[in-house]
Amino acid sequence: MRKRQAIARAEAEATRLIAEAKEEAEHLMEEAKLSASEAEDEIWSKHEKEITDLEARVKLLDEDYRKKRSQSDRNYSQDTREIQKQVQGVQDLERKMAERQERYTNQKSANEKLRANLIEELKKLSGLDPEALKTQLASDIERELQVEAKKKITAYEEDVRLHSEEHAKKIIAAALNRFPRAACTERGVGVVEIPNEDVKKRMLGAGGRNLTYLQELCGAEIVISEQNTFQISSFDPVKREVTTRCLEKLLHERAPTEETVKRLYDKTKNDVSRKIEADGNRVAAELGQRDMHPEIKKMLGTLRYRYSFAQNQHFHVAEVGWLCGLLASELGSVEVSHAKRAGLLHDVGKAMDHAIEGGHAVIGAEFIHQHGEKSHIVHAVKAHHYEEQPSTDLSFLVIAADAMSGARPGARRSTVNLYNQKIEALTTIAEGFRGVNKTLILNAGREVRILVDGRRVSDEQSLKLCRQIADKIEDECQYPGQIKVVVIRETHAEAHAK
Repeated sequence: MRKRQAIARAEAEATRLIAEAKEEAEHLMEEAKLSASEAEDEIWSKHEKEITDLEARVKLLDEDYRKKRSQSDRNYSQDTREIQKQVQGVQDLERKMAERQERYTNQKSANEKLRANLIEELKKLSGLDPEALKTQLASDIERELQVEAKKKITAYEEDVRLHSEEHAKKIIAAALNRFPRAACTERGVGVVEIPNEDVKKRMLGAGGRNLTYLQELCGAEIVISEQNTFQISSFDPVKREVTTRCLEKLLHERAPTEETVKRLYDKTKNDVSRKIEADGNRVAAELGQRDMHPEIKKMLGTLRYRYSFAQNQHFHVAEVGWLCGLLASELGSVEVSHAKRAGLLHDVGKAMDHAIEGGHAVIGAEFIHQHGEKSHIVHAVKAHHYEEQPSTDLSFLVIAADAMSGARPGARRSTVNLYNQKIEALTTIAEGFRGVNKTLILNAGREVRILVDGRRVSDEQSLKLCRQIADKIEDECQYPGQIKVVVIRETHAEAHAK
């Protein structure tokens, strides 16, 4: 009985505990739901803006995707239609090509038949086989082409004869007008004035030893003239320049000795050497030729003390370089930098002393060739006085620029007596030939125009006479540049009506 009561009490207690546990569980569940709801509200309030922005962006992306998909579908449809049209066009072209190919094949067959028929007809009419007939036709065509070519060549030569001189004058005038360099009237100094006798005695030293020693050092002859001046004589203009500078410095020494003379000579020689190098570099840079060999530049600087017909050769070569470049720019067929270079180097041989034999054009060309100048520049230098027959446009431009530089007013100086002697000599030579009526000397003696008697001199004889007069001028006259000889023969016919 007690056992049953205990079991009943235990079951009642278990039931009560189970009920309490359920009640506690429901209470905990409610609390959990409440906490979850609060957490959800808190998270939503914290990230509400971000979530809203994301939803809006997703919506925009979705709309953009739908638009692009729609546009892509439309483009695809359009491209598909275009491709179908192109395919149809290609098919139409293939069909037309097939038709044309068929027509071509038919026409070719017809032409071959016609050609065979023509060959048969020609064989019957000419009595020649096809090869002989082909040779004859080729010969006839060649003769016709030769006649046509001769006509065109004759017309071209006539046009050149009529207009080349005018065109050349325009080019020369344009080049000269673009080159404004003034004439250089500088001369080499070979005289040093002595202020007074005291200075003279001081310079000479005991027994004239200072002067003798200076002559030995410089290699030049020093003479005291009656006008109380030192006159320096030497075939080498550089030595003459060094001697002149030494004497000018010696004037200001109070008690000069041989040691003083040696010191002045060494300093002056170095100064002149530096001046030569500087002048060579300057003139090369002036014409844009900085890549020249140093020895060539040195020779260009040495030309500073060389003269030809009273024209300073250093400034002359620079002038020829500029003129040659201007002519090249006007002509258009020669590189301007090459023209400047050839013009600048054309007289470099004049810087060589007399120990080197040969004309200045030849030795100058050999010198620049040894120092790396290109063959077309060497040829232009060598040919500018016709020691070698000029064969390039560049060589003829150098010849023209050289003549322009030497012939322009003020470039070279000559006395009135020498000019009159030249005019008289040219007139005497021309009038010494049979049939000459009158002689005209033009262009300051650079052109001789001769009028001959048409009854005594024929056309052929006038050509021969022109050559004979030119040859005689070459043999008997000395002159720079060239002299043009022109013989004019006229025929006059008269008749009287009564």
